[in-house]
Amino acid sequence: MVTDHYVAVEAVYNLQSIAEQVMTVDLAALDYVRQLRRTGLRPGEKLAQHILRAGEAAVGPLIELACDTALLEAEAPECYGPLHALRLLGELRPARMVEPLVRAYAPDPADHDPPLARSMWEGELPQILGRLGEQAVAALWSVVDDPAYTMDQRAVALTGLAYATAAAPELRGQVVAGLRERLAASEDTTLSGHLIAALANLGAAEAYQEVMARFRAGQVDLAVANAAQARQLLLTPNPGRLRCANHPLWERYDEHGPFPEAPER
Repeated sequence: MVTDHYVAVEAVYNLQSIAEQVMTVDLAALDYVRQLRRTGLRPGEKLAQHILRAGEAAVGPLIELACDTALLEAEAPECYGPLHALRLLGELRPARMVEPLVRAYAPDPADHDPPLARSMWEGELPQILGRLGEQAVAALWSVVDDPAYTMDQRAVALTGLAYATAAAPELRGQVVAGLRERLAASEDTTLSGHLIAALANLGAAEAYQEVMARFRAGQVDLAVANAAQARQLLLTPNPGRLRCANHPLWERYDEHGPFPEAPER
């Protein structure tokens, strides 16, 4: 009986110790992610390594920061925090990031000269979603098919699907088939334009006839896609067109910036 008592006490102590260690790791991950708001144009390598090693513990804080798009309008260095978080999510690739990131996407059509940080965040979002490859496909189709999302959000999901084929080339046939199926059923000229834009980015020559038929019938929002550009892209397949989805973290900073000499707008 005495032995059983000590075993039980030791088990409780061990569980408590494990819980304290987990809490310590989570708090450390949260602190590391918060530092991204103060790191300027790019995070230090040690900070990025700390966050990536934290793994799942860092995912929640990273999603929260990446979705704080109001910060993109702040003064430097805070404005770059959501961009850093977005890029680090692209390294960790948690499937649960898709829905909150898409919901955070809300470009202002009246702002023709957005701040640099916002412009970069909006431009890279579909690339980061595409880095998930097959993990992202079902969630992105759910966004595309749900009219409760804004058209901008459905459009960025479509672009993300195109980028997913760069991360996982075996998805191309499946994605092209899904786009063609939805184009055939679409009665919304704006959605049709975004579907055509995705097909064009994929160089889907097999969809050429049906796409051109849509333009001839006046069933495409020309502010979204025009026939001349669609024709050119459809008939000139270029896998490198979507290669940015595969940029690893530091190559992304080297290729995309932000750079020290870049203006804020």
